[in-house]
Amino acid sequence: MTQWGFSQNQNAKADDVGRIALTTVVPQQIAGMPKQAESMLKNKLSQVATKNGMGGSATNPQFILTANVAIVTKDITPTAPPMIAYNLEVTFYVADYVNKIKYSSATVAIKGVGQNEEKAYISAIKNINVGAPALKACIEEGKTKIIEYYNSKCDFIIKEAKTLADTKKFGEAIYKLTSIPDVCKECYMKAMDNVKPIYQMYMDDKCNKDLAKARTAWGGSLTYDGAVEAQSYMAGITPDAKCYKEAQDLIKEIKAKVFADQKKEWEFQLMVYKDGVDLQKQMIDAYKEVNIAYANNQPDVVYDVTFLW
Repeated sequence: MTQWGFSQNQNAKADDVGRIALTTVVPQQIAGMPKQAESMLKNKLSQVATKNGMGGSATNPQFILTANVAIVTKDITPTAPPMIAYNLEVTFYVADYVNKIKYSSATVAIKGVGQNEEKAYISAIKNINVGAPALKACIEEGKTKIIEYYNSKCDFIIKEAKTLADTKKFGEAIYKLTSIPDVCKECYMKAMDNVKPIYQMYMDDKCNKDLAKARTAWGGSLTYDGAVEAQSYMAGITPDAKCYKEAQDLIKEIKAKVFADQKKEWEFQLMVYKDGVDLQKQMIDAYKEVNIAYANNQPDVVYDVTFLW
């Protein structure tokens, strides 16, 4: 069984949330592939995805772009010195890994010559034309089917997210909803409507936990140091959280106590939304932050993509 590895913790970025980005998956072993050729194939996969508008740091590892390499012929050239010549076929696949469905594929033929087998193989991988029409068609077909997936599964995804939220798995629920690409306009808008109340539950739950930690930290010392520790827990409390007013009251209590006992000014205020910035945009950015935090804290995925061939 061929195992394919991918670390999900690869610098997911806010700009990649809400768009279709393919996770590029490189095999740990392909029959006859030199180890040094793996990174080159990884680069080629990334270039193919990027060239066709589906590159970036995929926050959702469900949809993948991968490849398999087959040796067609290996010859020794009648030259001085003799060289190794490879004819290879590289088959690219776009697939839904979770549901084990192949969406599209394309095969390109490549050639490489080198002083030994490894150099000849690497030479061939270098010759993959990432702009080949067949690869463009493969990616476009895959993208169309990914959009069809979201459009057909939209209600199920939203229902699943609500169930997760009911069990206080707010991060995963928000991740599911914000992973729906904005090109799926109707489904995307439904997701945004449903993520708002779930995000509110998430912030209220987080606020209560952070405030409890802050109270414990402050109550444990009633000193300036205790105030600083309490501050570290309250720094992320947002104005829309239900316990925001309670946090403000605690801050007033701490400031008064610190000044009365130690004659020190404790300068701290809770987060406020920026004036002149679209509140809706700030909220969407906040949803994306939760998505990224959830994605980057998931364990590495080890792919077995033998279902593709």
